[in-house]
Amino acid sequence: MLLSRPALIFCLPALLLTACVQAPPSTPDTSRLMMQAAQNPDALARIGQTALQTGDVTTAVTFYSRAVTLRPDRIDLQIGYAQALTASGKANDALGLLMPLAAKNPDNARLYLVTGRLLIEAGRAREALNILQTAQHQTPSDIHILVALGVTLDTLGNQQAAQGYYQQALAQNPDDIAARTDMALSLALSGSYPQALGILRPLRGELAGTGQTAHAAAVENALALVYGLMGDHAMSSAILRHRLSEQQTQENLAFYDAVRHTAAQAPPSP
Repeated sequence: MLLSRPALIFCLPALLLTACVQAPPSTPDTSRLMMQAAQNPDALARIGQTALQTGDVTTAVTFYSRAVTLRPDRIDLQIGYAQALTASGKANDALGLLMPLAAKNPDNARLYLVTGRLLIEAGRAREALNILQTAQHQTPSDIHILVALGVTLDTLGNQQAAQGYYQQALAQNPDDIAARTDMALSLALSGSYPQALGILRPLRGELAGTGQTAHAAAVENALALVYGLMGDHAMSSAILRHRLSEQQTQENLAFYDAVRHTAAQAPPSP
């Protein structure tokens, strides 16, 4: 959404940012409320989160930055700001914010989880493993941490250990979509293609028409990857073409081939 920053700053009471476009003339009471909202870190964070969810990352960064300035002691606001920075392509800035916080707050499992995920995205999987293992000691039954540990170990090439964490997560909630999807991908990376498809195909059907677009897209991506790792370009490209251009489809297929060859040649990490 393209709104000028000065106009947006004084529209804080409205969660829907488009409400700022046709706002009625301000009265003394409404002006006072707007100014109060501009000093309210929770109101700022709500606007930032709404912007982040709708893809307006510039607005998300702006509002979370203001909220953190007002309340630098609030870890939840720091986490939101880091997520907004990451979405805007500033993952290193986000890690620069969260890593010192994690060191000072060793009992905050959510902070460790978010930091671990960012480290994975930044290609620092071994650091992520240390952070996430610390978080697991604090909350050993947290499904999100178990899945993140599985993803980390998959990234490091240790599919057997990764699947152990996915199994722990699924033992607690067999319907968890992230755990099922990532388990399927891990199985595919270890060459167990029929098992991977046995998870993803039914899951794709379960999500059809549910409105869970993010989960459905993740499952579609996983299916395309599994077929790609199998060398089945026809099935993989048929899935990819639902959402991607022909050029993007071919780029993905080339990437799947590269992953397949790498996985076949590289020994597993301990």
